[in-house]
Amino acid sequence: MQYDKIKGLEKNISKLIMGNDNQTNYDEAAKLWDHWIEVGGNAFDNAHIYGGGSMETLLGKWHKSRNNLNDLVIIAKGAHTPNCNPKSISIQLTESLDRLECDTADIYIMHRDNLEIPVSEFIDVLNEEKQKGRIKIFGGSNWGLKRFQEANEWAKINNKLGFSILNNNLALCKMINPLWAGCVSSNDNKILKYLENTNTAHLSWSSQGRGYFLPDEITQKIEDEITQAETWRQPGEHSSGPLSCFDSEENRERKKRAIALALKMKTNAQNIAGAWPINLNFPSFALIGPRNIEEIDSSLKNLKIDLDDDQVNWLNLGDIKI
Repeated sequence: MQYDKIKGLEKNISKLIMGNDNQTNYDEAAKLWDHWIEVGGNAFDNAHIYGGGSMETLLGKWHKSRNNLNDLVIIAKGAHTPNCNPKSISIQLTESLDRLECDTADIYIMHRDNLEIPVSEFIDVLNEEKQKGRIKIFGGSNWGLKRFQEANEWAKINNKLGFSILNNNLALCKMINPLWAGCVSSNDNKILKYLENTNTAHLSWSSQGRGYFLPDEITQKIEDEITQAETWRQPGEHSSGPLSCFDSEENRERKKRAIALALKMKTNAQNIAGAWPINLNFPSFALIGPRNIEEIDSSLKNLKIDLDDDQVNWLNLGDIKI
């Protein structure tokens, strides 16, 4: 495992972060999380809406049985649309901390933005929760750059703590259609330059493009399985599969480049793509959602791939030849 720091948090944070959004059985989850600790992982991404709260509850039960909470980095997310407002932040945080069986979330992240509410109101309530000791640092997920900057500028002027973290999609394949309503990609030159210039931490979800860089036949199979499973979507609405969300002429070129570099580095395109976001020039972490131990071990290979600036830029359609 590799680690990095985020300003305001004393703990080292594993560069790969366990997404706690798919484990429904305690015994299976415990095996997965025990292995995660064994390989050096320590960070867990949770959200108030995942599994209606059941997944936060499972993690709380697990860390209590292992007595290892002090070794973990707990991320709590809340205030997802339609409950994206200051009042819901505090209400849902109380519920999440109860489920997680902890008094404090190391990192709190707003799951969405609400353009109808001034950034000052969000910054105020987040600072209040920090003063209460219920969160240490905080950030925003699926926030656009303009609002993110506005929030931090207001915080600075008013002597408040601002956002330490942006938690958008950030994958080598640039998101073409949002996986879910309100999703935002950080694979944008202005956002990437801002993160680099300000040394702002970024936590990327779907950092490997949901399997977009796997062999074409496997990517198609994943697309079909997701499309069939998402029966709740309206007719004609695109699924959250890798092709529906990421397939484009530019991303097909990115995939070709990842395959070419993988051949040189004796690895595969999926691991090249997984290495891309964690080789950027700011504190960049990748959320992963393994469903079994084998998928954890596969993602760990991303950490062994060192990409220099020229390779990073070339993979993202830069003109520099490598």
